[in-house]
Amino acid sequence: MASQTNLALMLNIHANPVAPDWFWAFFNVFGDAWVVLLLLLISERRPGKISSWAFKSWFLGAFLIQLIKFLMPMPRPASVIELPQLSLIDNPPLVGGSMPSGHAFAAISCALIFLMLMHTRNVNRLYFLPVAVVAMLAAWSRVAVGAHWPADVVAGVGLSFFVVSLAYVWDQKKSWANFLIQPKGQTLLIVIHVLIAIHLITLPSDFLITRFFQFLLALISLIKSIDLLQEKFKFCLFNGKQKT
Repeated sequence: MASQTNLALMLNIHANPVAPDWFWAFFNVFGDAWVVLLLLLISERRPGKISSWAFKSWFLGAFLIQLIKFLMPMPRPASVIELPQLSLIDNPPLVGGSMPSGHAFAAISCALIFLMLMHTRNVNRLYFLPVAVVAMLAAWSRVAVGAHWPADVVAGVGLSFFVVSLAYVWDQKKSWANFLIQPKGQTLLIVIHVLIAIHLITLPSDFLITRFFQFLLALISLIKSIDLLQEKFKFCLFNGKQKT
């Protein structure tokens, strides 16, 4: 951050864009923390080890990112660079802590968990590449939209490897899978899916393709919440019959 390399790279990226604005706005969605959590939760038909691992990574990441931003506050690019030199896409944050990039962390964390899941399910390794490419585009989109410095993205990526590994070790010692299949756990998941849907519906964007994609994800989250509600009802009904 103290060198001129970071600034020079940022200016060069915005002076010579390699893709249209809508492209970066679309991939920027894949770095949203709530979207990442949704993708991981729907990767399982019923809550299990992946959901437990995802929650731990999500909570640890949110805590550490905010802690680092508080302890080492870095200015956003728009606070340092004159706005005409930046191509701001989809109204990125202009103030507040910049280091590390939470979107980059979320995207790479999601990819790491997905890749491990695909490995355990013996999925052809050819499918690993699209997951990695989408994650890298989502991480780099934070630079392209003007929300973060390149160094912020590098820090977010590095933090993701640490947090996902730490969450995996934690989950091996104490999994939340059993709690998530209980009525209280299912209630928590239902609430989370509803909150995700509300977040996505109200998330602003200047591009139709992005808004449409967010709407589809919100719909999926609502459908998942209804599915969990039905599962909870069946569980309670079954237990009620057993008691009688």
